[in-house]
Amino acid sequence: MCKRINRFFPCLLFFYLFASFGVSYMAVAADWDMPFWVQCVVSQLILLLPAVIYVLAMRINVFKCIPYRKLRPLDALLSLLIGYALVPAVLLINSVTMLFSTNHLEASTAELTSYPFLVQILLLAVLPPAVEEFLFRGLFYHSYRKNGILGAAFMSALLFGVFHLNINQFCYAFFIGIVFALMVEATGSMFSSMIAHFAINTYSIIMMKLISLLPVEELAEDTAQAESLADLTLPVILTTIAMMALFAAGALALAYAMFYCMARRNNRWQYLVRNFKKGFKAQNGERFITIPAAAAVIVAFIYMIMIEAAG
Repeated sequence: MCKRINRFFPCLLFFYLFASFGVSYMAVAADWDMPFWVQCVVSQLILLLPAVIYVLAMRINVFKCIPYRKLRPLDALLSLLIGYALVPAVLLINSVTMLFSTNHLEASTAELTSYPFLVQILLLAVLPPAVEEFLFRGLFYHSYRKNGILGAAFMSALLFGVFHLNINQFCYAFFIGIVFALMVEATGSMFSSMIAHFAINTYSIIMMKLISLLPVEELAEDTAQAESLADLTLPVILTTIAMMALFAAGALALAYAMFYCMARRNNRWQYLVRNFKKGFKAQNGERFITIPAAAAVIVAFIYMIMIEAAG
């Protein structure tokens, strides 16, 4: 299974890159200013198309191989709360990586504020988690998991991070990708990671909505203050990061407590402990990473570095 899914990853990555460039080129050639909502939908369709072809070609029974099992209400609530508890850590990683990389997501979602709130939720917090969780916690993680849970979580998170194609998003996507995979194991359901992913994506939408409700004068003052923060001295930056780290640590402790509760409720805690003790050693005699996947990852990192250098 590892070899097969690793051969699929470069196909998925390069198709996504070339198809995205192709769509952009055709839009420019046709002198069409593609609306942001169309960009979001097309981007997810480009991601989904090769996955559907792979599933059909390999004759994969999605509902048998990927656990789309119903979540109990409390587990769904815990998944949502875990997602929000991960936000401080995501913000910390984002802030640290922004010291040496560009936040491409912030620029790309600026146009989102012109849409109704529910449309924003649909485009950023419903559609991407549904597609990305199907791919990375579904096809990829469940292709690796028989070879070991920790190795599968690490590998699927690595590919999830790489697929964002910029250094800033790679770092926090890799982190949450590991957590999402373990949440699927704790509940036995893909819906837990989808809900947590939804929670993280809604945070930025909610914050943008709250900012938009501020009076214009106050918003202008806050913007001016935010611009001045770019000139902070190193001691102030380090102090700010330290405070964010403390807050993130507290939130992660809370997330762990909820994860533990969720795993115990589903009688999967001892199962997780046994598998954690096995570490990253392959359990099924396969290599987690093979030449096709390794080559694709290296090419993706070269692309990310070139994007940073160009910016």
